Amino acid sequence: MALFPLSAAHKRYVKAETAVGIGFNGVLSVVFGLPFYNVPAIPLWGAQGMAVDLVPTVFMITLVQTIIITLITRRRVKAGAVAALPEPRSAYPLLKLLPANVLARALLMALVLSLILVPLTIGAMAVLGVDGITFAPFISFKVVYGVAVGMLSAPLSLLAALSDKTVPVTPV
Repeated sequence: MALFPLSAAHKRYVKAETAVGIGFNGVLSVVFGLPFYNVPAIPLWGAQGMAVDLVPTVFMITLVQTIIITLITRRRVKAGAVAALPEPRSAYPLLKLLPANVLARALLMALVLSLILVPLTIGAMAVLGVDGITFAPFISFKVVYGVAVGMLSAPLSLLAALSDKTVPVTPV
């Protein structure tokens, strides 16, 4: 049995919306990286280092993406443009851990993903001997990293929103 048994329409929706989300994340990652434009080499450690930069990158991308995805998907479900998942959120072990409140859900997902990804990424960089990089590779890394964060967070956000049958569609 699949963790999330999805119809073909739900699979298409999750894939399409994830693609839109990761495109947005790529652009957002470039914007977040622009303050480093005049820095000759971005170090791994320090106040302007990559390790410190990873925290707001993961946190903000996940937070913003979860809020946007949840509100848009809830509106689409309410309007009948996309069907809700056939079972309530409580039927899905992973989804029932997520709060119904949009802001609480986004904060929880951003915090958990940050606590997992940031140490793993810093550890990988340290093991690979990355102690600093110039701006162009830094921006490339940020884009790829932002896309990866979106690929991890968007599907879960979408599935949670599709399972929010009884949650009213209201702003945060």
